[in-house]
Amino acid sequence: MNDAVLTSVSNSLIKEMRALAQKKTREARGEFVCEGIQLVVQAAQSGAPVKLIVVAPDLLTSAVGRELVRAQERAGTRIVRVSRAVFESFAERENPSGLAAVVKIAPRALDTLRAADDAIFVALHQVSNPGNLGAILRTADAVGARGVIVSGAATDPYAPAAVKASRGALFTVPLVRVRAAQDFLNWAHAQNLRLVTTSDQAAQDFWHADLRPPLVVVFGSEGEGLPEDVLRAGSAVRIPMFGQVDSLNLAVAASVLLYEVKRRMR
Repeated sequence: MNDAVLTSVSNSLIKEMRALAQKKTREARGEFVCEGIQLVVQAAQSGAPVKLIVVAPDLLTSAVGRELVRAQERAGTRIVRVSRAVFESFAERENPSGLAAVVKIAPRALDTLRAADDAIFVALHQVSNPGNLGAILRTADAVGARGVIVSGAATDPYAPAAVKASRGALFTVPLVRVRAAQDFLNWAHAQNLRLVTTSDQAAQDFWHADLRPPLVVVFGSEGEGLPEDVLRAGSAVRIPMFGQVDSLNLAVAASVLLYEVKRRMR
């Protein structure tokens, strides 16, 4: 057991962790950082490929967090202890809890997603806001979705804001990234999945739509929505608005539709 505490913010390991805040570094190294007790616990419990755990003993007061560190150390995971100042030098959160992990990115292929009769999938085309992406992952976990597919020039699901907003769902919901929407459209057709596309200009309100699983619910970017070819590939629905504003936040809209799918299944 190594109880030595790193006290230099210039330590090479700490520099590497700070660099993982950049997308190009995450892509080059195939790693990302998750910070916070819930995220690290979820990563460990889900069997995510945790490379190392960083703990600041002066900050970590949670009994759950401390037990996790002990258990992971017994299991052979590398544990790096650092001072409060060192932890705060890379922490993304205010008042950090003193627990973080470096996790390896484990890419998935579309053909690893299998459609059962009750399967719900979510497809996100060129979604640009990492907080929305993380929040949709969280909702996908809540409704028992079998996977989330991200296509096109989308935000990085391993960006700190996305990881934080997912509340650990990044480790529980299968996530697949594809280059083009046509990739998941072809896959959905091969799997005999119902395609439900979304637009605030659609003629059909969602509560009159056929939302029976197995299906894929497809959402577009926050500003532009889905391109016409993707929109026409499925049954287009909209969420009716009764106030003065013309749309919902993307993550909220996804929650409304996914819970309606789940409600009908019950």
